[in-house]
Amino acid sequence: MTQIRHHGRRLPARAGAVVASAPMAGLKVLVVDDHQMVAEGLATVIGGSDDVDSVVCVSSGEEACRRVAGECPDVAVVDLRLSDGSGLDVLRRIREQCPTTRPVLISAAFTRDALNAAIEADVTALASKLASGEELMQVVRAAATGTAYVSSDVVPLLAGSAGAPVGTVALSEREREVIQALADGQDVPEIAVALHLSQHTVRNHIRHAMQKLGVRRQLDAVVAATRLGYIEITT
Repeated sequence: MTQIRHHGRRLPARAGAVVASAPMAGLKVLVVDDHQMVAEGLATVIGGSDDVDSVVCVSSGEEACRRVAGECPDVAVVDLRLSDGSGLDVLRRIREQCPTTRPVLISAAFTRDALNAAIEADVTALASKLASGEELMQVVRAAATGTAYVSSDVVPLLAGSAGAPVGTVALSEREREVIQALADGQDVPEIAVALHLSQHTVRNHIRHAMQKLGVRRQLDAVVAATRLGYIEITT
């Protein structure tokens, strides 16, 4: 059985159980994957972070929906393909019960169609199962703040995804900088500090960029700006 050390405590990792906990306040994360070894590995990585309070690991969509009925997680990390259905359908059901839960979709092999469907489903972040533990935590932290994030292994698919508008779009230099920062996984407070702007001004730049790109969500803006060559997501 996998063991996790978190805040000085060693706890077992198993499907359907709380696999990491801590006395301090922090993120509550739900992991949904029907492959036990993968689920336990994800839980070990996520649960080992100081800013994570608990990780609940389940192996099916039905069990995930039962779990969130009792307590809503801050972030739900769900595999695209589950034995009892689509991970996107599970995320939709979770969001219906827990509107504040931020959805993260993971997969070992994303397709362009799956990427487009995830964007349409308002998924906050996309992560490859091949991502490093460090990048996985960047994805979780970004999602928790509502910041769009795409892990580096998913980047090559962005060029062929839907969502970018047709025609000429003129983003200002500052708007490009802000959307680039979103693509790099920074949240609004971090962008404000880095660019020496107020958070209000950063949000305005994001809003204006989204309007110009013809999209409604931050992830769509990252995808569209990448397709149009305004930003790059480094691998």
